Amino acid sequence: MKNKKIVIIAIVMILFVILLTGCVQKSTYMIPMRDGIKLATDVYLPSKNPNPHGAILMRTPYNKNTGFVLGIPWAQKGWPTIIQDMRGRFASEGEDVVFQNSHTDGPDTLAWIADQPWSNGKVATWGPSAAGITQYYMAGANPPELACQFIQVATPNLYKHGIYQGGQFRYQLVYKWLEKQGSLYILPELYANENYSLEVWTNVSLEDNWQDINVPAVHMGGWYDCFCQGIIDGFMGYQYQGGPGAAGNSKLIMGPWTHGGAGTQKQGELTYPANSVNNFSDALFWDMVDEFTMNQPGNYDDWPSVYYYVMGDVDDTNAPGNIWRAADSWPPVHTDTSWYIHENGVLSTTFPSNYESLTYTYDPSSPVPTHGGQNLNQPAGPFDQSSIENLSDVLVFTSDVLTESYEATGQIKARLFVSSNCSDTDFTVKLTDVYPDGRSMLITDGILRMRNRNGADHWEFMESGEIYEVEVDLWSTSYIWNTGHKIRIAISSSNYPRFLNNPNTDEPMAQNSTYNLAQNTIYLDSAHPSCVILPEIAQQALNIQTNNIQYEENSGFLRNIFKGNLGRLLENRFNFFFNKVLDPFLLG
Repeated sequence: MKNKKIVIIAIVMILFVILLTGCVQKSTYMIPMRDGIKLATDVYLPSKNPNPHGAILMRTPYNKNTGFVLGIPWAQKGWPTIIQDMRGRFASEGEDVVFQNSHTDGPDTLAWIADQPWSNGKVATWGPSAAGITQYYMAGANPPELACQFIQVATPNLYKHGIYQGGQFRYQLVYKWLEKQGSLYILPELYANENYSLEVWTNVSLEDNWQDINVPAVHMGGWYDCFCQGIIDGFMGYQYQGGPGAAGNSKLIMGPWTHGGAGTQKQGELTYPANSVNNFSDALFWDMVDEFTMNQPGNYDDWPSVYYYVMGDVDDTNAPGNIWRAADSWPPVHTDTSWYIHENGVLSTTFPSNYESLTYTYDPSSPVPTHGGQNLNQPAGPFDQSSIENLSDVLVFTSDVLTESYEATGQIKARLFVSSNCSDTDFTVKLTDVYPDGRSMLITDGILRMRNRNGADHWEFMESGEIYEVEVDLWSTSYIWNTGHKIRIAISSSNYPRFLNNPNTDEPMAQNSTYNLAQNTIYLDSAHPSCVILPEIAQQALNIQTNNIQYEENSGFLRNIFKGNLGRLLENRFNFFFNKVLDPFLLG
């Protein structure tokens, strides 16, 4: 029934788009870049000759022809809308080099737009995933025509968040994405440059030039998105390190969403309340573009700098959490609280005694299987980890049953004391919520490739038996454990196919001809107090802030037609259609 409803909405949406095609002029251009390569670009304009107006640009590797669902309704509202195939994709010339030319192709396209008679010289950019990533690198070139950006589920550092998280290769995301793109020829280059250097990676990173960015932006992501930390880092870079036009002018939205899941309540194996669905960001987008491309007084500054969803128990309607919270900055004020691992699988805030270390065997030929998480190209979101936690190479530590609710909001880190009999190996950490019925629902997780423990730019191999203090980054979240629940972490050395399984050798990425069995040890005594560090939020009254724009009720569908509110109706229905139907395809 639900899928039938989505299909009906999709059909109705397409019919409306067809009806509006007479109100819009579409033209296709081959726009020359500075090196002579021409990029295929669709321009949607209002049928009546418009006065010079602010424009909206989306650059995509997923075929500009699908952009009619944006171009037609937005042009019908008076906005020149430009949809472009990125270099080497579909109708565009050149070779697909996966964002490496975004810092030049983007500005060249903006300059062309600004030179058109229908443009007032100010351009907003919009797009999710790959269409968001390219926005970041465009902004780093500080093009004068760029007015503002709406960036969704993306990263400003492709190396750190997209390809080599914690030093380990994100196999399922990268390999499968390149395979779908027909661009697997890029893979050897990625393997050959597994250590980070600005010489190689500068075109797909903003780490060295935040100060060059001078535009306001909305950064929207999800706690279960494959670029969760990327979108947060993007906001932080613009907001606190950006140039005069960017600093203090960015917005961050974080929902309980997977990649492309902002339009649905179901995330992984959990269903969140109706208020979790994104039905408000469109209003923020129009407030922003009205103000920064048309110089119209708007409400952009009235929106909070940060708007984030605090996840909680989805089974208990009276449980704290599952609400939106506003903040002036990120991260919120918190106390970093260490939860130490103890013998007998105990996790507590009590400092450990002199316990014996724990050793497990990691066999690369039989890695721990991925089961949910911040994934792409495989099931994502909160999944029950109980079956994974029963494996012999997974160490599990659980708190007592909570008698009070407990909130952690911010970045999660694990500090581990470890050793191995191999020169290299991985360590993984998962953070879960153990429900009263025994389900262990994944919240967030991370990985560390030991050769990169002291930096992504070089290798340091391990000495057999030597103890190392390391930090595993579990990225960020906002979560409240309900009373009657337990906090749990699980430590292991693999999470495949999300990450490439480490062969426990000192050979370069994907060049091993053999593998070793690793005897990996976790230390938990008073001299080596391994722990997970949670950004604890003091208990407070949770003022429920529901979304400030709701979807139109079905009963209002015909009423809006008869009232003549076609534009508003179309906008509302498009948002629903895009979130429900197009996102999974376009982000893919």
